[in-house]
Amino acid sequence: MSHNEQPQAPAALPPVLVVMAPTASGKSRLCMAVARRVGGEILSVDALKVYRGLEAGTAKPSAEERAEIPHHGLDLVDAGTDYSVALYLDYALPVLRDIVARGKVPILDATAPYYLKALVFGLDRGPEPRAEFRQVAEQRPLGDLYAELLAKDPESARRIGPGDRKRLVRALEIAEYSGRLASQFVRWGEPLPGLRWVFTGIEWPRDVLYARVRERALRMFEQGWLDEVQAVRAGGGVSRTAGLAHGYRRLQQHLDGELTLAEAQEQTVRDVKQFARKSMTFFRRFPRTQWLQVQSDAELDRAALYLAHEVAEMQAEFLRTPGP
Repeated sequence: MSHNEQPQAPAALPPVLVVMAPTASGKSRLCMAVARRVGGEILSVDALKVYRGLEAGTAKPSAEERAEIPHHGLDLVDAGTDYSVALYLDYALPVLRDIVARGKVPILDATAPYYLKALVFGLDRGPEPRAEFRQVAEQRPLGDLYAELLAKDPESARRIGPGDRKRLVRALEIAEYSGRLASQFVRWGEPLPGLRWVFTGIEWPRDVLYARVRERALRMFEQGWLDEVQAVRAGGGVSRTAGLAHGYRRLQQHLDGELTLAEAQEQTVRDVKQFARKSMTFFRRFPRTQWLQVQSDAELDRAALYLAHEVAEMQAEFLRTPGP
């Protein structure tokens, strides 16, 4: 799958199904249903499920689901370890190649837009993270970070917006240490060659999605989310990147006496709704994406049958195609 390979006809390429949607959309349910029918293996594209010990608040697949269908991209590092998109690519690209080499269909369960984009379209990695720069930036008011980036790299500032501290800090870090601006790095190009990319998104009416988000978040609290955070803190705490996870950040504020439990719950629901909205905006930029507009789990299950048939046909076509 070198970027120097000559283009091949789609029929000669192994299919990769990408299912993109925000949390609580039924994405994992759809991925499991398709995987059962096409001999698929699921690769999680999620910035939080990589952490061991973060279970209740990340909606990882159950032990039974993992036993039924091979899952990849889960529990890669301890919660106290910093993680990045570059580290994820170092892990995920060989896994993707291995699934294809074994004649299976990779199914990407994608919640993290930036991770997905980097995996499919490549990553111009820029400078290595600078711990001292980030520590100072983390203490600065969010408005100051946005104003500085607006002056240095207005295109990136407008794209990121004034509320995303993590991406604002990274854009300023790039400007400071690379001699280039984040807006000058390649953002979209051709997908990784040698694969037949099938992009699918799940779209719910906004009010229905938000109701599902709230229901899921409250269910996570009932399933011991607070106990999990207490256990992680007792075991060494969370890293800077893991600590940004929705819910975990608010529950730590609750444990530190900054929020009541009810306030932590409500703020978590608001955080996840905001992330869902931003994710959908980003996902809509992906080219050639087939959007499944659903209003019930029954419709989602019917969509899974359709997708499974479509992907199975592509895989059969690939397997019938003579090799070079």
